[in-house]
Amino acid sequence: MTNKSKRLFFRASIFLCFITIFIFEMLTPMLMDDMTYLSEVNSATSVLDLFRQEYHQYISWTGRSVAHTMMRLMMYADLRILSGGRFLFNIISALVFTRLTYLMYANVKKEEDDIKLYAFIVLLLWVFGVSFAETILWETGACNYLFTTTIIWEFITAFRKESDNVLKIPGMFVLGILAGWCNENTSGACLLFAVFLAMVYMRRGNKIRPYMISGIGGNIIGLAFMVLAPGNALRASQREELHSGLIGMAARFLSITKIIKAEFFVMLVILIVLVCLLLSLGKKISDMTDVIVYTALWFITCYVLVATTTPQSRALFGAGIFLMLAVVSAFSLLKNEDRIVDAMRNAAIYALFLFMFFTYLDSGANLARIYREEQERYAYLEEYAKTGEEDVVVPMLRPDFKTRYSAAYECDITDHFEYWTNMMMANYYGFKTLLGVDREEWTEY
Repeated sequence: MTNKSKRLFFRASIFLCFITIFIFEMLTPMLMDDMTYLSEVNSATSVLDLFRQEYHQYISWTGRSVAHTMMRLMMYADLRILSGGRFLFNIISALVFTRLTYLMYANVKKEEDDIKLYAFIVLLLWVFGVSFAETILWETGACNYLFTTTIIWEFITAFRKESDNVLKIPGMFVLGILAGWCNENTSGACLLFAVFLAMVYMRRGNKIRPYMISGIGGNIIGLAFMVLAPGNALRASQREELHSGLIGMAARFLSITKIIKAEFFVMLVILIVLVCLLLSLGKKISDMTDVIVYTALWFITCYVLVATTTPQSRALFGAGIFLMLAVVSAFSLLKNEDRIVDAMRNAAIYALFLFMFFTYLDSGANLARIYREEQERYAYLEEYAKTGEEDVVVPMLRPDFKTRYSAAYECDITDHFEYWTNMMMANYYGFKTLLGVDREEWTEY
């Protein structure tokens, strides 16, 4: 294959990545916190109001201002420019997902336009992405995890690329602030990684570059703004745990370990197999520096959460990217080692692709069914709200369509009107109470 053909196929694979995720984005309706934020955004009369809303959240709830500002701006554009829905978000989110896959590739590639390595990264993200439905497809979750993780990897990738351009100094400072102000544990790992890279650079006899200093400085400032937000303390005071102190940390350690087993066990097994195979082929530990560094960052990003309240699984999304990169780095070292090893390497990619092909079709069909039922319910509620009635009954989702690529079932309404999802939906549409019934018992539409 010529270099021109190789480049064409590589670009086609990137475009295919965009199309496949865009379809799933289009089949995902508004869910959970989307309703609360949409109500706030809808009350804004200008973009300035959005920043006022975010400032209020900063001092009363959370310091993740970068994530929520992006979310408010996209919701505002979809409401004001496109008259509702989430079309603009769907396009931007698909682009961001595609960008993240390329940034991951850029941090492990050994040669230009390695289509198989890029495909392996995309497949890993689809199959093993932590809480995929909540961190990539759900709008609020995507802004908190997918978007922020991509910003962090933009910073890391730019930090690793040497440049004498004087404009990179202020550019890295601003990008450093954004990357530090993204997500507590992943932004902390980003800072740690940047410091590590700077130390390695200097140990090789180089003088640290100004853009590295400005980037690390910006990273520290951004992380401080997020962690020291007044809202964090208020939010933490409202959470109750059974244990505190060292016992509480031990309990959180155990909870995180359980999440790690559920989310990362298969990838850890793959990593162990790859490392053992590399050692058997004569590779030295020094040849696997990237594998070790990414694995260490994954471990730190996971277990630093013992310092806070017990997290949800999606909080480990950024950590999962580090572990994927450790796997991909080990996988890339196998190339051209041996004909049999190369055949095994190719077989792994093709098998993973075949698995994802069937999973994608099945899950896509279920997403379409869920989307149809959600839209029918939303249309019914909008019409019912015009009647002035305060109490409403609507059907729950059919249980047959559940898939890991939809968070709809985690936040579906229940037959208890005081359940948080019932109350959230009731507030959004202006009802006093909202009750769910089995779809089979529903006859209104």
